[in-house]
Amino acid sequence: MQDARLRIASTFLLSCTAFSSVAGAALVFVWWTIFARDRRNLPGRRTAVIIFGTLALVAVFTSFVGGDGTGYFLRLSVVMLIAFWAFGGGAGEELFDVAVWAFGNRLGFDIGLTADMALGSLGRIEDDIILTRHAIALKGTTGPVRSLVPLGVSVVLVQIRRAGCQAKTLAVRGYHSGGTYVPRFNRGKEDYVAFFCSILIILALLGSFVSYL
Repeated sequence: MQDARLRIASTFLLSCTAFSSVAGAALVFVWWTIFARDRRNLPGRRTAVIIFGTLALVAVFTSFVGGDGTGYFLRLSVVMLIAFWAFGGGAGEELFDVAVWAFGNRLGFDIGLTADMALGSLGRIEDDIILTRHAIALKGTTGPVRSLVPLGVSVVLVQIRRAGCQAKTLAVRGYHSGGTYVPRFNRGKEDYVAFFCSILIILALLGSFVSYL
C-alpha cells in the first residue's frame, strides 16, 4: 500500500481479526498472500527464529497448562506477518505523516516523532540480536533454549539505553513539544482494493460470531 493511512487502518483491522480466532487468522493469511507481495519486509532468518521460536515456547507452555497453544501460535504468527508487512521496511516517516494528519502539529508531531524513533530502534534489533548472540557464545552459553532468556533481556536493555540517549539528544537540542510539518500521501487503486478486502474480512468474522450467538 502506498497510502500510509490505509495501511495502518488495514493493519489494525487485520490484526484484530487474526487475533480473534484461528478462522480469522486463516482469512488474514489469505489476504497476506494476495496483497503483501513484497517479501523484503520479512525479518532475516535469525530474527525470525528468535521471534517465532519465542511464540512456539509460549504456545507449548499454554498447552501445558491446558490452553489452546496451537491456536495461540497460529493467531500470533499471522499477526506478526501483518506487522512485518506494515512496518518491516521501516515506516517511521509514514507514521509521522499519519500522526500529524490525524492530530495536528502539536500532539500529532509528538506522537509521530515517538513512533519514528521507536521504529528506528526496532530496525536495529536484528543487529543487536547478532551482536548479543556472539557475546553469549563467547561466555560459553550454548543451545537456543538456554540462550533465549539472556538474549531477550540483553536486547531489551539495549533498547532502553538507546531510548535514553535519544531523549537526552532531543533535550540538548532544545526540543520541547510540537512542530510544523505538512504531510503528503500517495495512493493507488490497489490500496483501496486491499483496504476494502480487510473490511470484508472483519465483517465476515463478525457476521459468523453473530450467527453463532
